[in-house]
Amino acid sequence: MKKEKKILVKLNDVFLMNKVVEKTYKKACEKVSDINIKAFLKEKSLERNNFGEMLQNEIRKFDTDVEESLMSRRRDQLYMKSFGNLLKLENNGDLLNGIYKIELLCIEKYNELLQEINLSLSLCRLLIKQQDNVHYGLRLINKELAVVG
Repeated sequence: MKKEKKILVKLNDVFLMNKVVEKTYKKACEKVSDINIKAFLKEKSLERNNFGEMLQNEIRKFDTDVEESLMSRRRDQLYMKSFGNLLKLENNGDLLNGIYKIELLCIEKYNELLQEINLSLSLCRLLIKQQDNVHYGLRLINKELAVVG
């Protein structure tokens, strides 16, 4: 039971981070004028939304009543504060670099969760698929940075 709680805490953390990243990308999309970056952010925001729904399904499998705790709200606020700085960037290159760093942080969080023993196969597949999506996005960011460069 203790192990399950640890997994649930990490899973909830990934869910909260994903939700904040989705919001940040939506807000950043409204700010940018470059159509390529705008399209990229819209796509990433939608991808995050879909991933979040699937994560919620995985959380429900733990057969617990997941209510928003004080810790969850604090973590949500911490992520918002950290990622909110991205919205203050005026330069497209800096914005893309900020997005790149956020995506690397997400991969790190996925890896932390994947290291847990006794994860369900469906959760492992979901996290690995999302990692692949993030890696693909990182390659696109690198290409765009070469153009903006």
